Amino acid sequence: MNNKHHALWAVTALLIVFLAILIWRVFIDPTPRAIAPDGQVATTTAPAAAAIEPIHIKDSGRYYEIDASYPSATPLRETAGLDADADAVALMKSFEVNTIEGFKEANNLGSMTPEQFAEFSFGRDVSFAMTIDYKLIESPKTISYSYAIYQDTLGAHPNTYYRTFTFDRQTGENIHLDELFAPGMPYLERLSSRTRADLPAIMAKMAGIRADEVDRGNIESGTLPIADAFQNFVIDAGTLRVIFPPYQVGPYAFGTLEVPIPLTDLRDILSPQYRP
Repeated sequence: MNNKHHALWAVTALLIVFLAILIWRVFIDPTPRAIAPDGQVATTTAPAAAAIEPIHIKDSGRYYEIDASYPSATPLRETAGLDADADAVALMKSFEVNTIEGFKEANNLGSMTPEQFAEFSFGRDVSFAMTIDYKLIESPKTISYSYAIYQDTLGAHPNTYYRTFTFDRQTGENIHLDELFAPGMPYLERLSSRTRADLPAIMAKMAGIRADEVDRGNIESGTLPIADAFQNFVIDAGTLRVIFPPYQVGPYAFGTLEVPIPLTDLRDILSPQYRP
């Protein structure tokens, strides 16, 4: 009889200990837990940051359709602050609004008559069109946005143009081409000679011909050592990418051409804060 009482007390004591541990785990232990589908304990993780969504500007009329987009925010909000982020977004939005208005005004889209439209369309069921899309390109010290502006003015073919923005990650400042380089450095001459040297091989590979068969006339005229020739650029990781839209350095068939130049090749003329 004594043995049965001892066994009963032992079982009761174990049950009390088990219940005490269970209560502590549920109500006192602060470690968050979730039960995975297979029954195992899964640790919880913080939700990922929300993706930056584009904002669209849509405009349409009887003879045209326009769809442009720009980012609702930039990575500058994390590195340079909310004011710098807001300034960058406002700058890019202003560019798009002005580009759209310029497109409509240049083509008389606000007051075009059916007779005028017929002269452009030759009776086709088409319309003037513009789209503006962007890409974000990041590097350790900068962020860049490359905007592709597609315009169809009912000519032989549509045209594509570019507008780029590069911002300093720490200050949020919009960096112009000359500000990448140290004062007094011949950066335009260096960019001119480098792109003239690299473009024939790039174009030859696209066309399936030898580099010495590429017509260098357009290359020479499109890479003069002037700021306008190199206004479209982004910094991609450790590379300066110079963007040439159709026609600038070759026939339309070549489309958009890019020349990548490692920043290490420009280190001697770069501004100290942008040296690799």
